[in-house]
Parts: sequence; C-alpha cells; structure tokens
Amino acid sequence: MPPFYTFSPKTTSISFQWPAELTGLERVALSAQGDLQRVLSAFFARPIVIALIYSHTFTRRSETENTLIPLPLPNPAAIASASPESPIVQNRQVHLQCGGKLVCTATSTVKLLSSDAAHLFLEEKYAIGQLFAKMGVTPSFELLDVGIGGHDDAMSVEKGFGSGPNLWRKYRLFVREVECEILEVFASRDMFVQGQAWLDEHSSTTVSPYYRKLSTNTLLWLAVLSLLIFELYTTVLRPTRC
Repeated sequence: MPPFYTFSPKTTSISFQWPAELTGLERVALSAQGDLQRVLSAFFARPIVIALIYSHTFTRRSETENTLIPLPLPNPAAIASASPESPIVQNRQVHLQCGGKLVCTATSTVKLLSSDAAHLFLEEKYAIGQLFAKMGVTPSFELLDVGIGGHDDAMSVEKGFGSGPNLWRKYRLFVREVECEILEVFASRDMFVQGQAWLDEHSSTTVSPYYRKLSTNTLLWLAVLSLLIFELYTTVLRPTRC
C-alpha cells in the first residue's frame, strides 16, 4: 500500500482507495490525523464534546508475559511505572457530541508506554486527540480501512442511530509514548450535506428506542390508573345524596 500522505518541496498528496460514492467533505473528515474534533468543530462552527461511554484498563502480568490483567484505577504506582516493557492498555468507547447531538462513536485500544502519557490520559483525563496536543507531538497516521455500511471487525459498527448506512473508518495513531487503534462510526452521512441545519433539526440529545418505548408505556399505564381511580370514585366512594 502506498503512503497515505506524501509531499515534496512543491507538492502534497493524499493517496487512498476511497469508496467511489464518498463526497469531498467526507474524505476530509476521514483524513483527519488525530484531530477529528477540530475538523468537526470547524465544520459545524460549534464545540465538540467528548462523552466517555466505557473504559476497561489492563496491564501486563509481567515483563516476560504478554497476558493482560485488569488494572483497577486510580493506581498511581502502576501509572508511574508505565513503560514499553510494562505498558498500560485501555479499551474504550466515546461519543463525539455537538450541540447535544451524537455525531460520531469512537471505539479504541490505547497503549500507554510512558508514565507521562499514562498520567495525562488516566489521571488528567485527556481524550486521545487532546493527549497528543498536550504532549506537543503530531502522531504518525495509518488509515487502515474505510467503508459505508456494515463492518465485520470485532469492534463492530453500532446500529440504531442515524438513517441509512453509516460511514466509518479504522486507523492507527502512534508516537513513541502512545499507540492507538481506533474505529470511528459517523452518526449519519446527512450531516456532511446539511451541516448546521442537521444539528438544528436534531438539536436535542438522541433518545434510544428503548427509552422512547419506556416513556410510551409509562403514559399508557398512567392513563389506565387514572381510569381505575375514576371508576373507584364513581362506584364506591361517591357521596350518597339524601
């Protein structure tokens, strides 16, 4: 595979086998090299907020074993000893939100190879993009795959949000102290066409079908309960007239 990004004194080139149906704006977003939040913030002209959905942290059992064991946090001693020989690994998922709307789901495996990186990520709670910015480094970038629709990887594409097939990409970011493999799934391709209008149309936080069903059922039960109370009053508790 040829390098994704190349340059010469007077030429810059991005080279990748893009799906034919992608738009220019989609290719720009898919080319973000650890700065997708900045790109989306510029596109929507609004802040991008990171919401952590889950995280599972591990450490190597010993320097001679590759077996990972769960690492309870906070754990200053383990963080202080993070190194290439004793890395800390975290599997995590976050939502990128804009204007209260989910715009992208990112599922990642992050390997922390130094105490400084582990401190910033696990104790100071810097997200991946902000972590590289705080460290003052530009990560190397490797775009592994891009697609529209289903994905067969173990980190499968989430279903149930957006309309139509979802746009996704899988890529790697790495510097000497941090290595990341990330799967990003965009909520809807419509947002790249409609921009801020798409946000305004979906200005409130997306409610899952489960909670919509729960709310509907609750209203139905309240209506039934009200009818029962009314019947009880009219048949049993109604005052007798003389």
